[in-house]
Amino acid sequence: MNNKQPIRVLEVFGRMNRGGAESMIMNLYRKMDKSRVQLDFMVHTEKHCQFDDEIEQMGGLIYHVPRFRVYNFFSYHRAWRRFFQMHPEYRVVHGHMGATAAIYLHEANRVGCFTIAHSHSADNPRLTLYDFLYSIFSWPTRYVAKQLFGCSTEAGVNRYGKKAASSLKYRNFPNAIDLKRFEYRISERDKYRKELGIGSNQLAIIHVGRVTSPKNPAMIFRVFKEIVTMEPQAKCYWVGTGELEEKYKRMIEEEHLEDRICMTGVRSDIPGLLMAADCFLFPSLWEGLPVSVIEAQATGIPCVISDAISREVAVSDLVEWHSLSESPELWANRCLTLARKSQQHRQSRTEVIRKAGYDIEDSVRWLTDFYESHHNQE
Repeated sequence: MNNKQPIRVLEVFGRMNRGGAESMIMNLYRKMDKSRVQLDFMVHTEKHCQFDDEIEQMGGLIYHVPRFRVYNFFSYHRAWRRFFQMHPEYRVVHGHMGATAAIYLHEANRVGCFTIAHSHSADNPRLTLYDFLYSIFSWPTRYVAKQLFGCSTEAGVNRYGKKAASSLKYRNFPNAIDLKRFEYRISERDKYRKELGIGSNQLAIIHVGRVTSPKNPAMIFRVFKEIVTMEPQAKCYWVGTGELEEKYKRMIEEEHLEDRICMTGVRSDIPGLLMAADCFLFPSLWEGLPVSVIEAQATGIPCVISDAISREVAVSDLVEWHSLSESPELWANRCLTLARKSQQHRQSRTEVIRKAGYDIEDSVRWLTDFYESHHNQE
């Protein structure tokens, strides 16, 4: 009888809510062989997060460290040092929180851990004080981490610099998806359109993402408003939650558009919603490589997205880029035009997505082997 215990890997995040990076690691975690690798999580909040219950149900442990606020630089250091002294079982640390990665990965290195830094986003073009401080504190990470991951080449270069992103210690790690869930099925489309009350000839436009500044909610609202003005029967679905959700709910109510623009909040049935819709809108101000655009393409839906997003996200012929300087009317017109074409001819693109390297089954196998191979090498 094999009584070998799984290795335990520490994943570091700000909090485990439904963001892109968090959803990516949870998708991998669900598929992992827990008899080989078990993931545990360090978060920078004491609040209960959206994925906490599921993590604990899968056997994962959740630890808490105080949020870094610059003035607590030394106490933050000490908190991490104490943690690694108390938990020598962690030999691999995978850091997804970039701002302080140089600090906690340095402390992990001191006790002989194999350390990974993971870049999930490109730079914010609108530099704020936070971004300035982020760049100062995160800059040493390229030298501290023993392995560098990026969700795209652009995300890797922006976080670590061209030299580091072209070195042997860097690797692109695609935000892979469960292709079985996103394979387009007309029966699933019909089911969801019926549940949502979408008529057979009605056009449905969808956005999936957190309601937060980088996703450009102001543009989403303006484009949705133009869509329902141009096409009186069209419906728009805004899927996700975030700190700006209540603001845009009020704006929709003030414009009396509640029956035309639906803010759904968090949904666990994204594949079905994408299959029900006819066009995907994604005008982000900046991104790394958004997994939601990969998911949308897998279901065969045309995507109208910002040209601020990495060209690497186009893994099919379904992506159309537009400048954020173009008018909301133009964006809306393109969404409606592509939606009409999609209603006439739509097919799954899962095989194309698989060939491009976004099959989660392949990613899980590779990452499991990678974690195991580095667990005892130090």
